[in-house]
Amino acid sequence: MTCLVSIIESIQQETNTGTICELEMEGQPVSYLKMPRDDLVEKIVQLTDAIIQSIRTESFTAIRVYISQVCKLWLEQGIKLSDIMLIFDLYEKSIKDAMSFYLKDDLVSLNIYRRQVDSLLDRTRVYVSEYFFTLYEEIVYKQFEQLRAVNEIAVYLTSSLDLHEVLDFIVTSAIRLFKADCGSILLLDEHHKLHAPITTGWHDACSSTAISETIIDTTRLMDIEYKDLLSESMKEVFKKESLFRVKVIKLYLHELAIGVLIIGFRSIQNISPVDQKLLETFASHAAIAVHNAQLYGDADFKLQQHIHQVNVILEQNRAIMHCIREGVLAVNADGYINLVNTEAQRLLGHQDDIIGKHIWEVLPNSHLPIVIRTGQPEYDQEQEVGKKVIITNRVPLIVNDAIIGAIATFRDKQDVKVLAEELVGLRSLLESMRAQSHEFVNKLHAISGLIQMKQYDKVVELIALTYKTQQDMVSTIVRRIKDQATAGLIIGKISQSSEQGISLRLNSHSKLFALPQGFSDVSMVTVLGNLITNAMEAVANLPAERRVIHVYLYEGKKYLTIRVGDLGTGIPEPYRKKIYQRGFSTKQGSRGVGLALVLQEVRNCGGTISVQSSEDEGSTFTIKIPVR
Repeated sequence: MTCLVSIIESIQQETNTGTICELEMEGQPVSYLKMPRDDLVEKIVQLTDAIIQSIRTESFTAIRVYISQVCKLWLEQGIKLSDIMLIFDLYEKSIKDAMSFYLKDDLVSLNIYRRQVDSLLDRTRVYVSEYFFTLYEEIVYKQFEQLRAVNEIAVYLTSSLDLHEVLDFIVTSAIRLFKADCGSILLLDEHHKLHAPITTGWHDACSSTAISETIIDTTRLMDIEYKDLLSESMKEVFKKESLFRVKVIKLYLHELAIGVLIIGFRSIQNISPVDQKLLETFASHAAIAVHNAQLYGDADFKLQQHIHQVNVILEQNRAIMHCIREGVLAVNADGYINLVNTEAQRLLGHQDDIIGKHIWEVLPNSHLPIVIRTGQPEYDQEQEVGKKVIITNRVPLIVNDAIIGAIATFRDKQDVKVLAEELVGLRSLLESMRAQSHEFVNKLHAISGLIQMKQYDKVVELIALTYKTQQDMVSTIVRRIKDQATAGLIIGKISQSSEQGISLRLNSHSKLFALPQGFSDVSMVTVLGNLITNAMEAVANLPAERRVIHVYLYEGKKYLTIRVGDLGTGIPEPYRKKIYQRGFSTKQGSRGVGLALVLQEVRNCGGTISVQSSEDEGSTFTIKIPVR
């Protein structure tokens, strides 16, 4: 490992600058090209430093720390996972080119170190995918938590006459959602002095007052960190409370400041712009609560203002509902739509107002009437909406033990599918890399034995033969299959099948220049990957002469033909009409989703799929995708 660290340290300048050059030559991804060059260079330098540190310590910790830090930033900047993976590809090419030049006179060492770098970068890619997806799930969960908290506050505002109870709930919710350590709401009395009816988590109850007095006559909002403090008295307050940062927001009522909401952090916490808006909403709700309390003295005026505040809250909730990225649709007990947000109308393909229409008129295959009838919720169900597939949750609305309607929340499956299938593709790539690694370990053992026997000529001959065989296979496939994702999948599957004693053969007449429009790399990986995997399972336990799989890809003028055949046991006649059903499988422990996904991808692009199968002779799947 020491030698590899020395090599990477020697070529790190070439690696970093080479990555930038590769990015500019490639012209993709655009999201990175739009970044300030200095920021991009800094990120690549940090990646190289993390790789060097991980190799030096023989631990993945340095890379894990680096990825964990930047993934949150990437997600907030709206950078796609595919863009991140493309940058890793460009970085990998750059470091390998630099290594090839640095070790051009030592091919044996070059191959060894390239494999070590491959393994580390593959592990990094897998960690990026898993951590990125985890962050995405956390954000979705956080959005729902925030919406739930706002709704609960709205309930308090409309149902409780106890101002202390409402303000306490607002402060407690703010501390919980933003992972703060202390918080207060302070109100101005008739003498324009702050007092704290609600305060929690402080070492000294007077600390929040001392901090809040710095903003009451200044700006609407302040974000104060200890390093920015100028006042010695304020530094003393921060030290006494062990504070790292505080957020202070004024409460306004009819443009008049009536108090402040303050939350404090004793550790580093990042507050996003969305979090900032939510905190301002909490402050607005606190101001509304104070306002309501002032109105309770006059019954008639209180009633009018109560209705007004309810409308304000409903408008705020409606605005939040229209801002979230999930579609929301609710129906009454008779199945007529009484609530729908902007995202739901977009996913359903309706620009006009659908409030008041029956759900089956808008979505004929909706299960909401069934949920109303049975009272049973349904979670994470797939549903077709035109050419889209959505993932939907449906729950009944129950008031006083009576079902008054149902609500559905849903999201375009493609949003989750892209991340999930990229992760599946990476795992498939990792499996193939492991297969190749296993194969090369065997060859290394042979080389080691020859070296110990001092058969150096045989060592050179074996290395040359191994290199030539691998290069011939890769060159043949790349020459016929121009789409990189497809070629990479086939190469990986050949290595994986070879390890299992299966011969995967690409038909010599195969050719593919580009995938048809509407049939993406992800679609090809799903279709071809599942067909080859099924074929490998079909021949896995057969005699050697029958462990053969044939793959044929041909891009014609009208259709792209994909054909995968095996010499397996075939598909029994009673099962041939069921094999595309989700959940149906003859394999032990299988979930039966592979062919269902294949059929879905083929149908989405207007293609056809057929199968020819004979028991004890094998099966051949043929897919035709229109070339547009």
